[in-house]
Amino acid sequence: MASRFHILVVEDDPSVADVLQTMLESEYRVSCANSVGEARAFLQTAHFDAVLIDNILPDGRGDGIANIAQILGTPVVEMTGYPIEMTSLERCSHPYLMKPFGVARLLSTIESVLKS
Repeated sequence: MASRFHILVVEDDPSVADVLQTMLESEYRVSCANSVGEARAFLQTAHFDAVLIDNILPDGRGDGIANIAQILGTPVVEMTGYPIEMTSLERCSHPYLMKPFGVARLLSTIESVLKS
């Protein structure tokens, strides 16, 4: 049975979004956005307990969504598949994941931000 925690996944690749949703649904309620604009709309209309954000999206960067989420008091986990992006993510105050990552790493990272 899924917990009461609601996670927003912001990922533009539909196959990756589907995998992330499947990985998280065993533990959480999950909503998915595929762009910065869609993520902004979700954050303005619903409460989320954490946001998992792809760092590079077709209409902008994930750090803009991360800033909005943090202003709202929502914990953030950013992710990227681009090694060159790691330098900027390492400077962030929130956790990040380098793609590809496994289910255990994803769940432990989300659990960690929910506890903080």
